[in-house]
Amino acid sequence: MLNNIFAEEGILNFYFGTDFSASMKTSIIIFVLLAILFISLGIAFSKMDPDKDEVPTKGLKFLAVLLVDTINNFVENNISKKDRNLYAPYFIGIASFITLANIASLFGLNPPFANLGVALMLSVIAFVMFQFTGLKFQGLKERVKGFMGPVPAASFLVFPISIIGEITTPFSMGMRMFGNIFSGLVLGGLVFTVTDMLGAMIGTVVGSIVGSTLAVIVVTGILHPIFDVFFGLLQMYVYIMLTTMFIKQNM
Repeated sequence: MLNNIFAEEGILNFYFGTDFSASMKTSIIIFVLLAILFISLGIAFSKMDPDKDEVPTKGLKFLAVLLVDTINNFVENNISKKDRNLYAPYFIGIASFITLANIASLFGLNPPFANLGVALMLSVIAFVMFQFTGLKFQGLKERVKGFMGPVPAASFLVFPISIIGEITTPFSMGMRMFGNIFSGLVLGGLVFTVTDMLGAMIGTVVGSIVGSTLAVIVVTGILHPIFDVFFGLLQMYVYIMLTTMFIKQNM
């Protein structure tokens, strides 16, 4: 029974009913996470007076200011200080959403990045940002010239390879996110399946209780903190660092 509840259709049907497709349910989860993000940040900053040098020490305002200051300092140190206002909002949005999405399992929801389509959309967003950066700082002529390579005679070979690399780079970033998040989801499901089988092998009501208890202890006490919190935050950090590296490269 626990295995069925843990499965995507089971837990999402519990929240949303059976009338929605799997893609629609993932979209609903994304909109819910975005709503939480926008409402939280909106409430935090609406209570702050921009004319005062206010430094909150607790609560939602403190977390919001900490997030903004951390991203601002990160962009200044790793990209450039003068371009902070250009890239900091992008990093704040991406980092916040990836964090919320990767810990969605703590609330009984499948993380959106376990859906291949969501991971691919993240790749598209990264691709657009990289191309925007390249065109802004290099210009169209220099951008195309960079794809040709340093040796004009070999440009006909280097150009298609450069284009392929430009496309596959953000694609691989999205696939890395999908693979890591999906593997954690699958492992959790396998643990539930094994514990259910163990309970069935023991038999009787006692066996079901033993299997369910083991599933709760292993998944809730061990796997959720590791895969949802630690690995979720780690994947967010890796994605941000890769994005920073490729933005800097395209500048």
